[in-house]
Amino acid sequence: MTLALNINHLLNSIDPQVHREEIVALRNQHPSDIAEALEESDAQPSQLVEILSQIGNHKAVEAFAQLSIEMQQTCLEEGNAQTMLRFVENMEPDDRVDLLKAVDDDVREAIMPLIAQAERNAIRKLWQYEEGTAGAVMTTEYAMLAQNLTVSTALEKLRLQAPNKETIYYIYITDSERHLLGIISLRDLIMSKPSAGLDAIMETNLISVPHEMDIEKVAGVFSKYDLLAVPVVDKDKRLLGIITVDDVIDIIEAESTEDFQRISAVLPFDEEYFKRPLPRLFWSRFIWLAVLLFTSLLSTTIMEWNAAVLNQMMSLAFFIPMVMGTCGNAGTQSATMIVRGMALGEISLKDMGRVFRRELVMGLLLGGALGSMAYFRVFLQDQDIMLACIVAAALLATLLAANLLGALMPLALKKLKLDPALTAGPFIATIMDALGIAIYFQIAFSLMAIF
Repeated sequence: MTLALNINHLLNSIDPQVHREEIVALRNQHPSDIAEALEESDAQPSQLVEILSQIGNHKAVEAFAQLSIEMQQTCLEEGNAQTMLRFVENMEPDDRVDLLKAVDDDVREAIMPLIAQAERNAIRKLWQYEEGTAGAVMTTEYAMLAQNLTVSTALEKLRLQAPNKETIYYIYITDSERHLLGIISLRDLIMSKPSAGLDAIMETNLISVPHEMDIEKVAGVFSKYDLLAVPVVDKDKRLLGIITVDDVIDIIEAESTEDFQRISAVLPFDEEYFKRPLPRLFWSRFIWLAVLLFTSLLSTTIMEWNAAVLNQMMSLAFFIPMVMGTCGNAGTQSATMIVRGMALGEISLKDMGRVFRRELVMGLLLGGALGSMAYFRVFLQDQDIMLACIVAAALLATLLAANLLGALMPLALKKLKLDPALTAGPFIATIMDALGIAIYFQIAFSLMAIF
């Protein structure tokens, strides 16, 4: 029997003994499993809060933090402020701010005065940072010590700090004005002599990020240096907070989901599929499909403009799908590789010249190879040199254009502060269809006029 079924059994049971046994069983589960079971059960928000309250230990608080933000929001809006206070106060600072931003203003105003002054100050501090930056996802719960302490004294102070900190694997050494001076791992602290000074064993070659850094770049810092946490500083190198690896995993998942949605021509949304209202799901898909439909009409218009060319050589029509499809595929390939390279930090705006030269050569090579294949196929099967030349030349030209456009459009969008992922997928393919058919007919018109 799954945990979700156990919770449904708990909700439907009128036997107090069974109820107690189910609660005890839940207390023995991992908080993430408890949260997942509550999400999958038939429990109403009020019942969900009641079950967590009956679990009553630290696991209940951790399980609430593992619920989806939509479920947390519903519980907070429908639950009693005093009851929800314990769950909200014990959330990580960055998660707590995200939740309070999501709820209605009146709910926020009702619970904020109940939160301890220190926690309110932390909420206001994190609230000011722009979404999508390091400051918005950092936590202010970190271990911090002065540099003039010995290892033995530092360990005593660390024991007092540890219960209220998100992680103590890294200990940050600061001066009286919170300027970041160094860092010590818990392992190095334990392994050092008790009489050693922190200033002698701390690492001063620091890896930190400014609070305004984009979160995707922060994820790149974690990947490059294999960190478990990274300090966030202001322009004067004062320590503001830390970002932990679990936050980065969430960031990567959210960014990957958003990019995948954009690549699939869907307006990004945060809710789970079944929790997103059907009208909103409709509009998130309809808007992009309407844009793509309008773009695809360009291909139809171009064909209508070139009806005279088609009337002179009807066999041109047979190869339109091949030219358009190959052109769109090549553009999508280039765009996807560039977008991925930009996401990994391998390609930046300053590399635009190198990208242009590389894709120029690649377009000529691909166009020459595939154009030659198409030439021999048309010539051997249709015995028409003119048609074979038109198709081969069109493939060469369209593949060259597709490679260059697909590679440069993501960089151009980045320059304009737009999401480069917009270019990878149906969007670039539809644009390349129109461009490909225009090139195809222009080449056909030119060669037929000459020969």
